[in-house]
Formats: sequence, C-alpha cells, structure tokens
Amino acid sequence: MKPEIKRIEDIPPQTVGGHEGFAAQRLLKLSSEDVTVRLIKVVPGGKGPVPAHRHPDTHFFWVLEGTLELEMDGTIHPIPSGSCIEVPPNIIHQLRCGDESPMTVLAIKWK
Repeated sequence: MKPEIKRIEDIPPQTVGGHEGFAAQRLLKLSSEDVTVRLIKVVPGGKGPVPAHRHPDTHFFWVLEGTLELEMDGTIHPIPSGSCIEVPPNIIHQLRCGDESPMTVLAIKWK
C-alpha cells in the first residue's frame, strides 16, 4: 500500500456552520472508525459552536498556537499553546480564541 502524503497548504479550508471566525481543514476521516482529524484556525474573537452544544462523540484538542478558551459545562478553561485536553461525550462545550492573536488547534473526534 502506498502512503498518502498530504500538504496542509493543499487542503482547502472550510467554514464550519454555527461557528464564528473558524476555518477547518479535514486532514483525515475514517468512516469505518468514526474518526475525524481537523486542523482548526480561529481568528481573535472567534467561537463555536453557537450556542454551546453536546453530542455522543469524544473530542481531543491540542493547541498548537494561541490560547484556547474551552467552556465545559459552564466553566471556562484556558488551554495554552503546547497543551491538550479531552472533552468527554455528552459534555456541553464551546471553543473560543482566548488571545488577541489567531489560534490553531489540532482536533480529533471519535465515537
């Protein structure tokens, strides 16, 4: 099997419905495993989803640049660059760019 090599700059960013100031690049989707990997870029003041939501999937966020303000069940957690956090299933959550500079996050979602 030949490996598939992707260049980030060749993957077109997509807007994310219900999110303000978000652009996401889907790096990987394994439908058989219900796994999605995205690179998310958020402008200062950006947030999503609006309103905060819950679902049966687990999220893992690794902050590559900037500060993620992650609201979980009404509490805001600042997650600085170089840090990561898991959001368990069915937890009400929302992401916000917590800096005056853009934020970049690697997001992995699975069931």
